[in-house]
Amino acid sequence: MQSVNLFFARCPAGPKGADTTRLAPPEPFFPLPAVTHHLKASVALCAALLIMAPPAFAQVVAPSASSGSTDDPEIIFVQAKSVHSGKLSERFPAGSRIVRLEKATHRVANLTPNFFSAADPRISFDGSKVLFAAKKDASAGWQIWEMNTDGTDQHQVTHCSGDCLSPTYLPRDAIAFSGEVQDGNGARVSQLFFAKLDGTEVQQITFGPGDYELETVLQNGMILASARSPLVSGGKSRNLYTLRPDGTGLAAFRCDREDQAIRSQAEQLNDGSVVFVKNTTLNSEVGGNLAAIQRGATHNSLMGPLSALIWSPRQLEASRLIVARRVTAPAAAAKFDLYSFDFIHGKFQAPIYHDSELSSVEAAPIAAHPAPRWYWSTLRAEAKMGYFICLDASMADEGPKGRLEQFPGKVRVLSLDPTTEKESSLGEAPVERDGSFYIAVPPDCPVRFELLSGEGKVVREQKSWIWARTGEEHGCVGCHEDRAVAPENRWPLALRRFDAPFRLGVQAPLEAAH
Repeated sequence: MQSVNLFFARCPAGPKGADTTRLAPPEPFFPLPAVTHHLKASVALCAALLIMAPPAFAQVVAPSASSGSTDDPEIIFVQAKSVHSGKLSERFPAGSRIVRLEKATHRVANLTPNFFSAADPRISFDGSKVLFAAKKDASAGWQIWEMNTDGTDQHQVTHCSGDCLSPTYLPRDAIAFSGEVQDGNGARVSQLFFAKLDGTEVQQITFGPGDYELETVLQNGMILASARSPLVSGGKSRNLYTLRPDGTGLAAFRCDREDQAIRSQAEQLNDGSVVFVKNTTLNSEVGGNLAAIQRGATHNSLMGPLSALIWSPRQLEASRLIVARRVTAPAAAAKFDLYSFDFIHGKFQAPIYHDSELSSVEAAPIAAHPAPRWYWSTLRAEAKMGYFICLDASMADEGPKGRLEQFPGKVRVLSLDPTTEKESSLGEAPVERDGSFYIAVPPDCPVRFELLSGEGKVVREQKSWIWARTGEEHGCVGCHEDRAVAPENRWPLALRRFDAPFRLGVQAPLEAAH
């Protein structure tokens, strides 16, 4: 029996040169008949070492090395005595601080002397403020804070019961961030949250055991996240996924299922490319190779020498990145300095900042930048269910002529109980002769799919969890289809049935679907 991921389609990259906050309703990525108002509105088919005292950081420190163009903006970045891999809340066990490197003096000023740890700085769209994560003392939890770029007017944004980190600005005075919560077995897992900039209207937008961590927000308004893969077998790899700020439209950003690696610290460049850190050792090594996914490409390519371990790539100017480069041997404790990297020619340039004792990571240029698109949410609380529409479950890029060897007759839907972390079947639904099916499931419930033969044998199974939010019509093209091929423009048979969608585990009255 072959096992693959289902329902993940390539999402197009964001628009180039976005220069204002734009309204963007979800857009279909291929023609589909508008048979329900759900589909009209929302189908987007793509598929913590305890330290009892604050660290003794100096307020102002002179750099031992600094270089760069006089046209480069000033930067803020994180300094720490110790840098670890693993959970976001455990990266800086000896504390950390956010500093500003001033061009006029070539000195750094500590912007967060009143915190034990501060990290994850993000610059506002107008370049005047910084969103960051911080903890007051070693025993406190991480919360999201905001301040001016000179360190003044610090105010707490979130009041999470667990650790909240890696925030990012969204348009219209909104933010998204990663938050650690407990699963049904008491283990800490990371989920994504949406909130207003004043800390109100907090909503969880990811569900299931994937340890979702926020990476960045793309120019097209989609959130780029990373999560474990495969989820069912507790895989050690981490892949990149996209979703809308309301938690709808979860899809794999690119499908590198054969390439086992931890993908993290992703950032989109002005040309639409996405750079990230790729660690293929799948261990506790801090740092990895610099990789990029060019706009429109289906796979990633490595940039720079393989011997160079980097962290936190960010765009500095049109052709250069600012990256944290590891300057110690792999067997030694991780130590990072800031470097300029020419991503056109794949070469490191002169160091930007070096400290003899502290690592320097997570640099962010202090400059205005375009706001991404804004998505109107199409969630409908009154629906009390989510929907999945698949165009052709027989499509498979590994099969002969792009098809499964055995045509599926039914689809079984498995759900994960968040209180027990146990899997159970919600039921089965027919697959039409054109490969389509249309089902309704409980909202915000992690589910996965098994394709069955007419005799009830598993033909293929999904290895990752997915969900549909209340009122969401979550579309997919097929079963591991070729991402470079558009689907046939036709009216799926599953949408012509008057008894569809098939309700699986849904007790609420079914709203008319036609």
